[in-house]
Amino acid sequence: MGRGRVRIVDIAEELGVSAASVSNVIHGKTKKISDETVKRVQQLLETRQYIPSMAGILLAQNDSKIIGVVINGHKKYGGHILEDPFISALVNALEREIGQAGKFLMLKVTDKWNEIPKFASMWYGGYGADWLL
Repeated sequence: MGRGRVRIVDIAEELGVSAASVSNVIHGKTKKISDETVKRVQQLLETRQYIPSMAGILLAQNDSKIIGVVINGHKKYGGHILEDPFISALVNALEREIGQAGKFLMLKVTDKWNEIPKFASMWYGGYGADWLL
C-alpha cells in the first residue's frame, strides 16, 4: 500500500478479499458476506482511517446532486466579482437554497463564454450535474 489516500483496493489486497466485498461493506450491502469478513473489513477501514471518495460515490450513483452555476467574470469587476455585494448575496442565497434541497453548489466564474460548454460537459457527462447559466 502506497502513501496517501487509502483506497478500497488497498484494503482488499491487505485482507485478501475482493474490492467488491470491501465496497459492499462500506455501502452496507453485507447480506452475502460473512460476519467475520465484515468485521475484519470494518476494523481495517477504521485502523487505516479510510475516507470515502465523494467523487467515486457520486459517480457510482450517477447523480451528483451538484447544481453548477456560472457567473460572468466580466473585466469590469477586475477579477473580484465575488466581492460585489449583489453577486455575493446571490451566491449566498443560492447556496442556502441548494443546500436545503440536499444538493451541492459548484461555482464557475469566467468571462470566456466559449469555455462553458466544455466545462459543463465534463461535469454533466461524468457526474450528472445540473447547470444554471
